[in-house]
Amino acid sequence: MDINTNLDLTEDIRSLIEPLVSKPEALMIKRTDKPEDQGKKEQNYLILCEKEDLGKLIGRHGVISDSVRTLLNVSVKNMRKKIHLRFESFDEFNSTVSK
Repeated sequence: MDINTNLDLTEDIRSLIEPLVSKPEALMIKRTDKPEDQGKKEQNYLILCEKEDLGKLIGRHGVISDSVRTLLNVSVKNMRKKIHLRFESFDEFNSTVSK
């Protein structure tokens, strides 16, 4: 397989985490890589959700978020890719954007 494959895992991430949240319609997944980094080994995703769902996605001591990361990284291992996930609530995201 080609290492430079531009793979978008947005829908895969959504299918993994949507059953965990109480408001799946408010779930937003965005790839945060710069256009020049699109073909590289690492891919970064931002997952935005409601504040009350953030704890459900991260889990106690990060168990759920670590499990999602592990599943995604195992699925792209043969392509020599690495997936990074960042979880935030809309409130946190809006406060960092407005600064």
